[in-house]
This record gives sequence, C-alpha cells and structure tokens, in this order.
Amino acid sequence: MKRLSLIAISAVMAVFSYLPFANAGNSAWLPAPGGGSVSLSLIYQNAEEFYRGSEKVPGPLAEDDLTQKTATVQIKYGLMDSVALDLAVGGSEASKPGAGPKESDNERGVTDINVGVTVRVVDEAVTQGPSIAFRVGGIKSGSYDTGYINSIGDGGDGFEVSGIIGKFLSDNFAVSGELGYRMRNEDIPDAIFANVTGSLIFADMFGLSVNYTMENSTDGIDIGSEGFTPSLFPETEEDTHTLGSTLTFLVGGGASISGSYARVIDGRNAGEYNIFAVSLGYSF
Repeated sequence: MKRLSLIAISAVMAVFSYLPFANAGNSAWLPAPGGGSVSLSLIYQNAEEFYRGSEKVPGPLAEDDLTQKTATVQIKYGLMDSVALDLAVGGSEASKPGAGPKESDNERGVTDINVGVTVRVVDEAVTQGPSIAFRVGGIKSGSYDTGYINSIGDGGDGFEVSGIIGKFLSDNFAVSGELGYRMRNEDIPDAIFANVTGSLIFADMFGLSVNYTMENSTDGIDIGSEGFTPSLFPETEEDTHTLGSTLTFLVGGGASISGSYARVIDGRNAGEYNIFAVSLGYSF
C-alpha cells in the first residue's frame, strides 16, 4: 500500500517536470505490469521580476506580470516488472508582458511533447539498498512561436537521460533524487538537471512532498548582452533553482487530487516564477 501511495503521489508531482522553469523529476517506483496512472494538471505561474543574466530586474515586466496557464496530461504505464513508459503533452497560454517585440499578442500553443522509458535495475523490495532506475526520454517541439520573452518554449527537439534513486527510510517516509542531462537542437544549450524529493505518507490517504529542483545550462548567452536580439531567447543560458511542495489526497479507487506550489528562488535569464497547480490523478 505504501508503494502504491508513492506511485500516485509521484504521478501528480511530475506536473513540474514539463514546465520550462522547473523539473520535479521522475520516480524509481514504477507501476506494476499492465498498471499505470493518468493525471490532468492545471498550472498557473506568474512573475513580477526576471533574471537578466544573474541580475534580478523588473525590466519589461514593470507594467504587467508575466503569466502562463498550462493544462498538461501525463500517462505512465508499466510495460514489464522493471520497465515503464511515460508520456506528457499539454496546451499553454502566456500573457504579453506589457513590452517587447510582440506587445499586442498573448502566446499560445501545444507544449513540447515528452515521451520516455524508465528501466529499474535495483528494486529495494528485494534488496537492502535503494531502488535505482535509468530513464531515456525524447522531446518533440510543440506548436508555438519562439523568440519572445513570453514564448511557451524554446522550440527544439532532442532527448534526455537521467539516473533515478529512491528509498523508503521508514514505513511512511521516502526520499528520491534524479540527475540528468538534456540535449536539444536549434542551438539551444545543453542542460544538466537534478532534483531531490522527500515524501511523507499519512494513513495511506494523504501525502506531503517537498522538492528542490535545479536546471543549469552548460553555456549560452545572457539577455541584454552585446549583440543580443529577441530571436536569440532560445540560445540563452537559462538556469533555475526551484523549491516546491505537493499535498496529495488519495480519494480511493485509485483516484487522487493534489495541490502544488513552487517558487523559483534563484536563476539566470529566467522569470522569478510562483507556480501553482491542481492535479487530478487516477492509478490503475
């Protein structure tokens, strides 16, 4: 039951994995063969300031906050005992920030599609050590305009690889982490991403998770640097550090509902976002 609770919680926690400013990560606790989860997440994020390079400034956000609303569907499926598939796609709309090269239009479109396979190589249920898994994911650029401060994404295809670890330290408390590397085309800088999560389960009905996530581009240019133009937004060195939490209620019959909040606490060439989300999940 504890394992099933963690699968449900991690299914809705992954809402942050597919936002451009956070990556809450994937799980080493995989669904059983033929089982899985489906979740619908409604996400709202806003920023009053952003990091131009490493300096936090109001800049073009002085008149209006930069806001983004996203609806994301995520599916996880247990293909075999130690292999699981995942898919995430959604739609998003970002407001105009009150200034910039495209002042009059909101940006909207289909988000990047992320599909992956996770292989667990060590299962804590049969060993003394933690569960260990590796994931390979493919990224297909969504349908949206690039080159604006309010663009939904960077507009590149690519892939990512990561190692994942998780361990129950007691019947009700588990920790997990992920470290990965992402590569995309269109001159988008490669990025290292990582996350650490602690999850506490109450009476098999409530779950509280706290997570720290990091994404760090390996190179790139700064907003406002010499020669910078809006068309170069996808090529910026975009770094983020995010702290967040998720509260999940397991309704019964495999259904769950959760609320999440995260905040970008430091960054480079990124908005200082507050991120709110509500997720409805079903595990089968």
